[in-house]
Amino acid sequence: METVLNYTLAFYMWLVLGRATLSLFTTDRGNFFYNTLYVPTEPAYRLYRSFLPCCHTPAIVLTLLLLRYAVVKLL
Repeated sequence: METVLNYTLAFYMWLVLGRATLSLFTTDRGNFFYNTLYVPTEPAYRLYRSFLPCCHTPAIVLTLLLLRYAVVKLL
């Protein structure tokens, strides 16, 4: 079970990093690639925007890394 959770968190982390990287080039929601990354990551961004309006991407990545560490080491 922890392996599935670890891979899921890793996949989501890469989605967030991909969205952050792609947002350097475009933020057009009509773009297929940006929209593909936007839809699954927007709930996490919305959550972090409520209490960290300036630096939500690093906070999301740090949280995912900590969760992955907890899954691998503690479970």
